[in-house]
Amino acid sequence: MLPIAILAGGLATRLRPLTQTLPKALVDIAGTPFIVRQLDYLKRQGFERIVLCVGYLGEQIRDVVGDGSALGLDVRYSFDGAVLLGTGGALKRALPLLGDEFFVAYGDSWMPVDYAPIERAFAAAGRPALMTVLENGDRWDKSNVEFRDGGIVEYNKRQPQARMRHIDYGIGVLSAAVFNDWPDDRPFDLADIYHTLSIGGELAGYVVDRRFYEIGSPLGLNETIAFFTGAGSMSYSQQHLNEAADIIGKMDAGAIEKVADLLATVKGDGGRLFFLGVGGSAGNCSHAVNDFRKIVGIESYAPTDNVSELTARTNDEGWASVFVEWLKTSRLQSRDAIFVFSVGGGNLEKNVSPNLVLALQHAQSVGAKITGVVGRDGGFTAKLADACVIVPTVNSETITPHSEAFQAVVWHLLVSHPKLKANQTKWESVAK
Repeated sequence: MLPIAILAGGLATRLRPLTQTLPKALVDIAGTPFIVRQLDYLKRQGFERIVLCVGYLGEQIRDVVGDGSALGLDVRYSFDGAVLLGTGGALKRALPLLGDEFFVAYGDSWMPVDYAPIERAFAAAGRPALMTVLENGDRWDKSNVEFRDGGIVEYNKRQPQARMRHIDYGIGVLSAAVFNDWPDDRPFDLADIYHTLSIGGELAGYVVDRRFYEIGSPLGLNETIAFFTGAGSMSYSQQHLNEAADIIGKMDAGAIEKVADLLATVKGDGGRLFFLGVGGSAGNCSHAVNDFRKIVGIESYAPTDNVSELTARTNDEGWASVFVEWLKTSRLQSRDAIFVFSVGGGNLEKNVSPNLVLALQHAQSVGAKITGVVGRDGGFTAKLADACVIVPTVNSETITPHSEAFQAVVWHLLVSHPKLKANQTKWESVAK
């Protein structure tokens, strides 16, 4: 991960008298200083180098956090000095510690999102800066971003417009070059940099869908304490079920309908369905084969069901080619379809499920249809698929269990879909 700067130098006047002698970053949140909670979360997200931009009472923060080694991090400090530099000035002073590209976040905000796809989006955008945004509708604060057709048209914190429905979420990725035309050692606001970049078409956008929490106001502080108090007393079972409910609310029903239409075409054309998956997903493939053959009436197969052939090919030809060679022997045709169950979707560069990638390339070469249910960003499967369902990520630490669980949710939905279901299931027929 890129390094990340945390802006923690403000006076916190709205929290006085609490912050008269205590920096906002050290406010106690359910028994733990807020900055410690932030750093622990960033560590779990994969960050290693943190730069704390501090000003007012910043020495107290340094006394608590130190060099970060107790948290498994490399923490460094950039002090404003005698004059508070504002968010922009503080970042410019910290550039020697940050390098050419870096994340930025606020020291009074809790953003429970996955940072890795944000970094990938910044790299793919090819622009000098990226801002995360949340569809807000003036719920959490005044909306200040016009986000249209996948991009930021304008960000304006000082003069928000009625057409603005999104808000700056609080995480950005910046190139050091955006500070070239701004003064050294003088106060200025990061918001003004963002505004200038946005109207010049140089500010990329990344939409998140989880609300943020902040401790900059008494109301926000109380909400944040309530959030952590609830999270602290919640059992893992309840947390997992809450995440599952969150995923259901974010699932793309239109994408599932598109998969149903694709499968209806395969069935109508007399095509076959080949389920591909590895690990737990391979087990799901076996179950799905049964359901699509018995309930839907589509001729279906999973290469992983034949242990003898699978292990023989692995031993003789290598793991990467087990699926593609199986499909060639099965004479995969254009009227057939590949159905992938996978968490990552396959990635040759990272050597993740290369057997899926080679199989999908072969399917594309013969004109077979491609579909799947995958996690995170969907990997190679999502790139090639004619229709694909991506299981939303709501917690970076539970991507695999939720992805594999929702593979089952989606295929059971499909086999009971009126466009596909041909035969009654046992208990429903008994009930009638």
